[in-house]
Amino acid sequence: MTTDLDDDASTIRTGSPDDLASTDDGLEARFGRGARRERDAAHARLVRNRNTAVGFALLGALGFVAGLAVPDGRQVLFALAGVGGFAAILTYAMAPGRVLEARDGARVYETCAANVARLADELGGTADRRYVPADDDGADDDGADAVRLFVPRASGDAASGALEHGSGRRRLFLEPTGASFVGELERTLPDGLAGRPQPLAEQLTDALTDRFELVDRAEPLVDPEGGRVYVAVSDGAFGPVDRFDHPVASILAVGLATGLERPIDAAVTAETDRGEWLVRCRWERDDAREEGAE
Repeated sequence: MTTDLDDDASTIRTGSPDDLASTDDGLEARFGRGARRERDAAHARLVRNRNTAVGFALLGALGFVAGLAVPDGRQVLFALAGVGGFAAILTYAMAPGRVLEARDGARVYETCAANVARLADELGGTADRRYVPADDDGADDDGADAVRLFVPRASGDAASGALEHGSGRRRLFLEPTGASFVGELERTLPDGLAGRPQPLAEQLTDALTDRFELVDRAEPLVDPEGGRVYVAVSDGAFGPVDRFDHPVASILAVGLATGLERPIDAAVTAETDRGEWLVRCRWERDDAREEGAE
């Protein structure tokens, strides 16, 4: 059975379809001037990159022409021309050709989240979210790709460490939004994901802010003895973090489920006083495994 994170902790709420479905007017009101500033900043970056490439190209051309005109300094000037030409090509090649605004990404995510939330409601799902890693011998995938989001039923449902599909009942196991993110992170880390809560939480929050840039700030508070991780996040790129399987909460839960190799119960609450979101992840401790990892 899934367990509550805290007596005073609110689990993620799917809400009514009317609350989850966002209209264009609602999105414009939410993002407002921030969206326009983002578009202006994106355009400015493109113009700046283009101008930089043109500047390097002109520098290379001037160096080449000067090398032809000044035989004594030809070697240095030709080298300068080569550097300018190479820098121009590199700047042009590395400059992004298309910029996807956060508002557009939020539109796509909110629509998908609303549809899946309705599906969960139709199947009698509760507001609890459990991210479950498959047994090593029970799935073709491994690592983050093997983690599934389990939505328990109101009538009473449970998922152990293994994914149980053969019960004859309609059980909702979904591929989490955060699985591909965590899989990419796992492949790029020299030593992979950490197996202990503290360094693992730091890896995941650093990825949220620096690698994926999904939030501006993510501060973890780890309670290994209680089997809990609290992460305060702010200024997310995909809107309210309490939506169904939000990328921020999903990355944290999938990452913890992968690194700790155990189911993770996740919940999100709004910290309205500070304009932040608090992601709470909890797991059942295994004292024998904890002692072996130390």
